[in-house]
Amino acid sequence: MWFTRRSVPEHVPSPKQPRRLALYKYDSCPFCVRVLRRLGQLDLQVELRDTRRDPQHRRYLQEQTGRTQVPCLFIDEQPLFESADIIAWLEAYAAQAEA
Repeated sequence: MWFTRRSVPEHVPSPKQPRRLALYKYDSCPFCVRVLRRLGQLDLQVELRDTRRDPQHRRYLQEQTGRTQVPCLFIDEQPLFESADIIAWLEAYAAQAEA
């Protein structure tokens, strides 16, 4: 397995190749801020979808996952929840991009 954390679901794509990334978030969420801060440090470009400012984003998140929990990183249309897991995946993705 490409990932050491047991909480990352098996359906989440490997960070070993280019992926379509979209982060569902809202500005006052401390866990979202944590992910956004790390994104900036890694200098990664990710589409940001604010679930509080755009009801369509919230609706899509609910329809696809059954929840409205943020942050949620969609990797090639596969959701990944939990800020620590998202950050770990992004770090692995950034490392592959540098290699």
